[in-house]
Amino acid sequence: MYPRRVVAVLAFFLLALAVAAQTPDKSDKLTVQGKLTRVLAIGGETSGWAIELNPVLEVHGKQVSSIEVVALDSKKLEGLENQTVKAKGTLSNVTGIETGQRPVLNVTSIKAKKEKPAADK
Repeated sequence: MYPRRVVAVLAFFLLALAVAAQTPDKSDKLTVQGKLTRVLAIGGETSGWAIELNPVLEVHGKQVSSIEVVALDSKKLEGLENQTVKAKGTLSNVTGIETGQRPVLNVTSIKAKKEKPAADK
């Protein structure tokens, strides 16, 4: 009976570690702004959407000028295509066969950002 308890405790401990590793940290939360555009990749290894960042952002020690976005409501993204947007979400890494490892923003909220009118000269 003793070995079963040890195995059960060890299994519970490993499960708790796995769940903790899957939970995003507060540092994984991110707010970005830029132009929402359509993107394509070989083999369909993309969500189909990216934000061309303004300003450029440092993610995991690398400067990125655009970030792929994933949203539950793709219709909303279609309505915001080619507009300047402000998006909030959690950052994750996705690995593809052709594209390799890349950062992806899992969008929790996205809205069009009102641009200031240009001053006449």
